[in-house]
Order: sequence, then structure tokens, then C-alpha cells
Amino acid sequence: MGNGKFHVRIIGIVFDPNQKKILIGKNKKDKNYSFVDGKLGYNEELNESLKKIIKDKTGYYTSNLGSIFAGIKKKEELAIYFLCEIKEGKEDLGKGVKEIKWAKANEIENLINEKIPGKLKEYLVNITG
Repeated sequence: MGNGKFHVRIIGIVFDPNQKKILIGKNKKDKNYSFVDGKLGYNEELNESLKKIIKDKTGYYTSNLGSIFAGIKKKEELAIYFLCEIKEGKEDLGKGVKEIKWAKANEIENLINEKIPGKLKEYLVNITG
């Protein structure tokens, strides 16, 4: 690796089983939506960091149901995707977040303007119907 640093991006796929939709958001500085994500800091516990990122950006408290996909997203960055469900809370946009919305899996690629890896896309389509 070039500079010796390696980053881990944790991504919450926040799923509503009643609506069969996934929560995505748009930051104030971005033109496209994205999954709820953030970097895992040094000495941070993964599960607690994921829950905090989701709470800070959306207002929702979630349960982490487990990892569903992992891969190299950018050079020197490992992305780990977790399926999460809302436990409680209400929509409350965090600092820097412009908007959040619920979407079906087949809508997400157009909204995030990024190709979703094949196995992950297949999984999302299966859970959203």
C-alpha cells in the first residue's frame, strides 16, 4: 500500500421490512444519494460506531443484523456493508445531511449514481421484493 494507511468504511443498509425499502441519504455537498456510511476510527468498536453513524445522520436507533457484503471500494479502503433495522427514533437529519429517503433496491443505483456490486444488488433485490 502506498502510504501505509488502510481505511475501513462501514455502511449501514437500513432496511424497513414493512415497506420493503432501504434508507439512503444525500449530504449537503453531494448531488447523489448514498447508503448511510462512515469511516471506522482507530480503536473504535465496529458495531457501536455503525449505530452511532446511523443515529447521527438519520435520527434512528438501529439493530445491526450482521454483515452482508465486503469489498475494496477505493484503493486502500475496505467497505463492509451491514444489514440494519430501525428499533426506534424519528427522522432527524444530521449535520451535513440534506435529505434522506426510502427506496426499493431497483431504484438505488440510479439515485446513488454508482453500480452496486452484483452479489450485494442481488441480496438487496431479494429482501425488497
